[in-house]
Amino acid sequence: MSGMRPRFWLPVSVSIVVGIGWLVVILWHTAFWSGDFSLFQNIVIALVSFLLAGGLIAIAWVAWGVRFWRGSW
Repeated sequence: MSGMRPRFWLPVSVSIVVGIGWLVVILWHTAFWSGDFSLFQNIVIALVSFLLAGGLIAIAWVAWGVRFWRGSW
């Protein structure tokens, strides 16, 4: 186990996929669905989607960090 390094590509790829997915959802919402909502509702939708995307990215990095931390002791 001491010679194994945690897979760095996993949280990086999750970050990239979630980031691009978030941009696609926000642009799609802005282009097609935002007319049905008020400005305040659109801002809340953007903030909530940003928090969800950030949470997914944080979970991936925390899981990687825990594996890295366990291996370093």
